[in-house]
Amino acid sequence: MFSYSYDNLKRIVETERGKAFVTDVEKAYKENYADKPIFALDYSQFKRFYIDGDRSGFQSQYFDRRKRLMLLQVLALSDEKYLVDLENILSAICEEFIWVLPAHAFEDEVVAKYDQIDLFSAETAFYLSETVYVFGDKLSKDIRNRISVSVKLKVVDVFENGRFNFEETHSNWAAVCGCGVGLAYLYLFPERFPDIKERIFICMEHYLLGISEDGYCEEGMNYWQYGFGFFALFFDVYTQLTGERPEILSRDKVLNLLKYPTNANMGGGVYLPFSDGGASKFSCCPDYVYVFKNLFGEAFDLISMAFDLNHVRALMFRTLNGLDKFGDYQEKTANGGTVYYREREVFIRKEKNYAFTVKCGTNYEMHNHNDVGAFQIVKDGKRLIADLGAGEYTKEYFRDREVRFGEQIFVCGSMSHSVPIINGQYQKPWKPYRGQVLSQSEREIEMDIAGAYEENAQGMLVKYITEEDKVRVCYRNLQNQPVRYRFVSDYMPKITDEGVVIEDMKILSKNGLTVTISEKEYKNVSKKLVKAYLVDYEVGVTNEDIEFVFSFKK
Repeated sequence: MFSYSYDNLKRIVETERGKAFVTDVEKAYKENYADKPIFALDYSQFKRFYIDGDRSGFQSQYFDRRKRLMLLQVLALSDEKYLVDLENILSAICEEFIWVLPAHAFEDEVVAKYDQIDLFSAETAFYLSETVYVFGDKLSKDIRNRISVSVKLKVVDVFENGRFNFEETHSNWAAVCGCGVGLAYLYLFPERFPDIKERIFICMEHYLLGISEDGYCEEGMNYWQYGFGFFALFFDVYTQLTGERPEILSRDKVLNLLKYPTNANMGGGVYLPFSDGGASKFSCCPDYVYVFKNLFGEAFDLISMAFDLNHVRALMFRTLNGLDKFGDYQEKTANGGTVYYREREVFIRKEKNYAFTVKCGTNYEMHNHNDVGAFQIVKDGKRLIADLGAGEYTKEYFRDREVRFGEQIFVCGSMSHSVPIINGQYQKPWKPYRGQVLSQSEREIEMDIAGAYEENAQGMLVKYITEEDKVRVCYRNLQNQPVRYRFVSDYMPKITDEGVVIEDMKILSKNGLTVTISEKEYKNVSKKLVKAYLVDYEVGVTNEDIEFVFSFKK
């Protein structure tokens, strides 16, 4: 039986676990949408992205409609009185004049591009198509026809008449767009799917080209869930509808990618922080988890997941199926020891008392930050030394390199990372700026990070040594230039006679350096104004090795 068929899902909502879930969904729906009409999307918000770079106003309205749809999918399975509301929101989404977001629809002027497909137009086509497939003639013939016409006009015809960047990009775009388009065909136009099957499979191949052979996702946990989640979602449906399990699902790279969350977990909901993927806390959504379990079985395990009905994204048909099929999901404890992603040069060490990670690599990555040599220390779920992750997404964030890596946005440039400032200079973005790993073992890694500041420069050597209750970071400056050694934290540092104290971690400089503490306000990816704390040690021209010890209370 197809996992997401009406009969199967209807059976689940009538079980004890299903009824409890429906009760929560109904509560969320009434709190958010009871007696609230479906308003037209605001054009003034749509064009604001071009005027001042703000994308949040329109997107909040856009995604609110899709959240409403997803809640109604569950409620209409449980009680047919909700079919009226379900049809109303389906009709409203069909009537949107464009499904591509403003940030992806404009170039140099406010002109909507009707010949484009982006992440969210592809997702929308998938959502609507699957709703029709699941509910069938429970929906009126008019609504079913309207959805078919809208999906064909806005996605299917567009896809067949063009070629798109997402078909060749090595990022989450390839997986998400490929999934959305592919499932729209499988659900609504299966007779046409053979004509585009190869293009969809190539999208999935290109997505995997952005992943290292040992399964490292340089876009971070948020984008691991998004990109790999839609990769798995497509093949979950494809294997069920066609009976074919493609070879791609058995590759070592894919099986290694399944292990990324376990390796990336630093405890307490904190994961590997690099690039825009970093977040102070992260939990995987159950609907994605159940897709992975449905497709890969026991080959997949995850550290943490949390269901929040206020932040619904993927279709909740997966959550219903998972509640029934997998029952109480048992989370596994994070693995200790060392993980080293050799191709991307990311070192992870997990001790009983703390977790440490550092990245060498390059400043030319997807969702890049200038972070060669940046490290993070987590204890008890607190980022005592922090990588701040993504900032507020605006037009300039993705289109103006000088702004992205400057003080205005702050989080992307090296000034917001725990790396040195050499002779007043920050690291540089893009090619060819990178570091070089000199050696790596179970407990330590040494690298030269000078090449991230100047092309072909050498001579800022850093050794990171992990011990049971401390981390030692040793710098050797061969450039004969003054350096400010900076460390960044989420928590307010205090200067004491014994060194700088951050919560229950102490930073000690054996060189008797002058230390200053400052703070910086910035907007994170959720548009919240938050603070980062900067600990700076000033060093003049010297040949002396500089060592910092980060020690913890046992």
